[in-house]
Amino acid sequence: MWDAHGSGDVRGDVQEVPQEATRTPLTAEEELRSRSVFATEIGAQLARQGWAVFPAHTPEERIRLFAVARIIEQRLGRRVEAVPEDICSMRFTVVSADAAHEAGPAVGAPGEL
Repeated sequence: MWDAHGSGDVRGDVQEVPQEATRTPLTAEEELRSRSVFATEIGAQLARQGWAVFPAHTPEERIRLFAVARIIEQRLGRRVEAVPEDICSMRFTVVSADAAHEAGPAVGAPGEL
């Protein structure tokens, strides 16, 4: 084998080339599919234990998971809360009807000053 130095030894130092973080955005169809899959997975965990934690490492992932919470709400017919648990995960919980009633209307609800 030939190497860049012409010595025939290709076992020299191998170093990783530093690269800037790049993102590959999802197409609209891929985004819908990923949200649906996440909603199914998180919804199953919610059904089993009443809460779920799911990884979210970037702001885009957190935004996606807030949308997933709305999908789960539509499927369950109950309010689902999604809040950051820590720097790299979101926690989902099903809000009971009693807790939602006691908390009152959401801030910025229609008709509220």
